[in-house]
Amino acid sequence: MNESKKFARAANQDQVNDPLPDQARRSLSLGLGLLPMFPLLPGCGAGSDDIDPSELSVLGKESRSSSAPASETGVFRHPGLLLTEADATRIRAHIKAGQEPWKGWWNKLCAEPKASLDAKPSPKPAVYRADSTKYALYRDIQHAWTLVLRWKLSDPQDNRYADKAVEFLDAWANTLKEVGTVPPGSTAHDDHTFIIMAGIQGHQFAQVGEILRTYPGWAPASLKRFQDMLLNVFAGISQARLKDAPLRSHANWDMASLCGALAIGVFCDKPDLYRLACDYYAANNRGKLKMFGNGSIVHGVYFMHPGHFGQWQESGRDQGHATLGMSLGGDLLEMAWNQGDDLYGLYNNRFLAAAEYVARSNLLDENGKTYPMPFARQHNTSEPHTALWTEVNQSFQHGRNAWEPIYNHYVNRMGLAAPNVARMVVQCEPKYGGSSDDVWWPTLIHRRVYAGPMKPASGLTAHLRGNRVVLSWWGSVGATSYAVKRSDRANGPFTLLRTVSASELLTYSDTPPNGVWYYQVTAQGIGAAAGSNVARIAVPGEARYAMPLNGVNGTGTTGMLQAPDGKWTVVEGALLDGATWGEGRRGDKAIVFDGKKAGLQLPAGIFSDLDDFSVSLWAYANSLRWHTSMFFAGNDGFSAMFLMPRGGSGVLCFGIHGVTHNDTQIVEAPWAMPIRRWVHVAVTLRGNTARLYVDGTEVGKSDDILLSPRQVGDQVTFLGRNWAHPSFDGRIQDFRVHAGALSAAEVAALAR
Repeated sequence: MNESKKFARAANQDQVNDPLPDQARRSLSLGLGLLPMFPLLPGCGAGSDDIDPSELSVLGKESRSSSAPASETGVFRHPGLLLTEADATRIRAHIKAGQEPWKGWWNKLCAEPKASLDAKPSPKPAVYRADSTKYALYRDIQHAWTLVLRWKLSDPQDNRYADKAVEFLDAWANTLKEVGTVPPGSTAHDDHTFIIMAGIQGHQFAQVGEILRTYPGWAPASLKRFQDMLLNVFAGISQARLKDAPLRSHANWDMASLCGALAIGVFCDKPDLYRLACDYYAANNRGKLKMFGNGSIVHGVYFMHPGHFGQWQESGRDQGHATLGMSLGGDLLEMAWNQGDDLYGLYNNRFLAAAEYVARSNLLDENGKTYPMPFARQHNTSEPHTALWTEVNQSFQHGRNAWEPIYNHYVNRMGLAAPNVARMVVQCEPKYGGSSDDVWWPTLIHRRVYAGPMKPASGLTAHLRGNRVVLSWWGSVGATSYAVKRSDRANGPFTLLRTVSASELLTYSDTPPNGVWYYQVTAQGIGAAAGSNVARIAVPGEARYAMPLNGVNGTGTTGMLQAPDGKWTVVEGALLDGATWGEGRRGDKAIVFDGKKAGLQLPAGIFSDLDDFSVSLWAYANSLRWHTSMFFAGNDGFSAMFLMPRGGSGVLCFGIHGVTHNDTQIVEAPWAMPIRRWVHVAVTLRGNTARLYVDGTEVGKSDDILLSPRQVGDQVTFLGRNWAHPSFDGRIQDFRVHAGALSAAEVAALAR
């Protein structure tokens, strides 16, 4: 049996037609088990079919939807992929009023040969990436998409175009049985790129069907036959990819599968498929130890540079592939938005950070030169071509249909400034067209106008890195500059530090005296705007988390956590798989790990905003096993940090990696951790310098650590175990985390 067919069938039999389990009906934002609270349901009304303020005079005021998101209810809004009913109404009004750019793009669509009523479908029983059959699939999807838009956006609607679109979908529904890479009997190498085709063309087919389902002339039996074809031929491939995706391929493999699963899930009313895509993108493990590939946003943005500049996973490869990630990402996030789930805003607009980074990589400055781009060295995990990337590959891509949903959401819906994306829209719009990777007619279906007041700067963060407090924030449409202010009180008054032009990267580094400081940024332009959120930070640091693990006074696994706003809360760890209590250092109790599976699970969020940090603990090892961890924290096993008593080279070490162990940045002692006695172990990171201490004495140092806790995340945090190896054989007490790097004297004091 062909590999792609086995892939699809196995996944379909496993889940596509399963009834929806009760547990899956909970919202993505609820935080299950190991899961942090993801901001998928913002107060701004995610997923409502909102109308631009400038369009209210044309269309009349429309109330915003208040229904719960599809990730929670399992109930979909139709049509609800890239084009909603409210979108179609809005666009028809623009066209009727002769407004640009809608009128111009409508005229182009009407003149497009693929809108011809003389077109005939060319369905194939099987489509392969390695031969010419794929072109029939590409062309017919483009025909069907253009035809269905020609029908849906006409006023009055001309049903001849809907009938012709139905003809195309019916032809493929009655014929197609398989998509693959190489046809049977071929000696060509099967590189499994049918996965990409299944996702991209599957989601594009679903776009056509989702709009056409509003046409009464499409017979229910024909609609069902087309849905079945998408489920049987396309959906299972995307689903199987997302259920167990390796990190050995680039982000676009996952992004294609995410689009395919989500779009087909909506069109075919399969909540399990939809939630699979949302969970995977958000790195929501729903309480299970799940690995995520490079299409998950926590891996897709490998490194967050100052100014909310997000290094995209494929930026070191080439810009054709990097911009494909933007094209697929914009489609994915827009579809979820139209179902009520705000993946756009996840992790402080992390996808916008990537889009601004990729856009600037494709632009030239006023002198016609490429912009210098920050780049954290990154391991290319794509097998068999593993390599180390050290810079952006600025091979320009100015024609891809990538930027419209990104620009029109963040800028024209939300009022955020995205200057590099905005420039790419201007450069790319005249060239939008024929790629089979991208959805056609993006300006026509996505373009909006922002005419609201200037919004406050937002998303302000403050991170301690070396001797600097590094600030980053999101700008506002209409702002000409930003006033950066500091205070020693949360409510001010604030003192102006500097005014940053809107044309600059939105970041500022401050070197304040020691103390606790509060920062705020105010957008300046036409009209007054309130200040941003207030960001708090302690210089040179402060206690973040303390967990005695001494078993006295009923504390057990209780610890105290200080949030970034300075408030302390009591948090509880959970003993796992046989962890128990034994003799402590001072006649008290210590947690005991059995060298097999035992562990202690800690809550997420302890490390989430830390650059400079310190971690320390007391440990008693009965014996040493390779690659066991006394401490482990990360988003999953691919991006994490760890403290091992005996690591890969046989010595005590601290390591941190962003794309598997091949990417590990490490600091080592000259020997393995001592056994059969209590040992104090500590790690500090200040800037790029990590230090490893044993019993208060420095035993290892590295000046080459680029990654930090906030870059790798902490959805999963353990003491005494890691992702896949046997647990620590011994006891642990007095686990502490410090925001900022402790001095050698402070570490020595903890070791007494």
